Amino acid sequence: MQRRKFLKTLALSLTLGSTMSLAKENSKQKGEKMPTKENPQIWYITGASGGLGFALATYLLQKGDKVAATSRRLSNIQDKLGKENANFLPLELTFDSSKGGVSAKSAENLERIYQKWGRLDNLVNNAGYGLLGFVEEVSEKQLREQFEVNVFAPYVLTQNALKIMRPQAIKEGGDKQNIRARIFNLSSIAGFRVSNVSTPYCMSKFALSALSEGLMLDLEDFGIATINVMPAGFRTEFLGTSMNFGTTKIPDYEDKRKAFLEKTAAYSGKQAGNPKKFAEILYKISRMKNPPFNLFMGNAAYESAKNKIAFVQEDIRQTQAYAGKNADFEDAGASVFDKR
Repeated sequence: MQRRKFLKTLALSLTLGSTMSLAKENSKQKGEKMPTKENPQIWYITGASGGLGFALATYLLQKGDKVAATSRRLSNIQDKLGKENANFLPLELTFDSSKGGVSAKSAENLERIYQKWGRLDNLVNNAGYGLLGFVEEVSEKQLREQFEVNVFAPYVLTQNALKIMRPQAIKEGGDKQNIRARIFNLSSIAGFRVSNVSTPYCMSKFALSALSEGLMLDLEDFGIATINVMPAGFRTEFLGTSMNFGTTKIPDYEDKRKAFLEKTAAYSGKQAGNPKKFAEILYKISRMKNPPFNLFMGNAAYESAKNKIAFVQEDIRQTQAYAGKNADFEDAGASVFDKR
């Protein structure tokens, strides 16, 4: 039933396309300009009433860019960043299916962005939360809810945003050497390696990283860059208000759970990552001619990534001799997967 509702709301979002076509004709008549220092970039940031999203929106507005930012309740984003003005558009993004869900609401939001500014340069899929716990202790319902927010929502938001960004990039002659728009997906170092007591959250972030890589392949020829952002711990409220746990408690895991909670409590508020520096880096990348795909954030993320790469390389070294060509037919030729 939920899947049918998802597909139904996805179909509703397709109506955005006709609206964009009309708006595009209007922008041609107005002589639409590409971003310059005098004509700032347009951003759409989800989950911007707190944490990294709030830090980014605040910094971008200070730099003179134009920002559309969402929260689940409109009042939250208005309380933090103010009412609508020439450079700022506060928006509500709800997961409530009775209100059309993410698909219909994001389509509505993007139509407002296009009507206000006539383009979209950067999409930041930032909204999300962490579902932590041991595999046995997290219910199927909880896991599905985690994927709904951390995976399906960015998927649908990106589909809707591309109805603006793809025609815009093509019109402006975008290609691999001429980047005309960017998609920033806020994955995590947890989307590159799994940590203790975090499997459900890590699963969702691995999926988001996979979406990022697929988008890179889909869109690079149009001049739309995808940046898979993988932060380590940043000093936000993530370890408090953005963290949920499995509903079941199995005694055999009690010692591990207690140790994890004590470590988390001691770490909260002392994370090395600086949200303002995070914002500065994303702003810098938005001005790069050749933005990176993999963007680890924070020294801890880089060290953790190196450890994971070394782990994988060692497994390859130990197993390729008996599980590489030995697993193929003798007449096997080159594979389409050799280069990726």
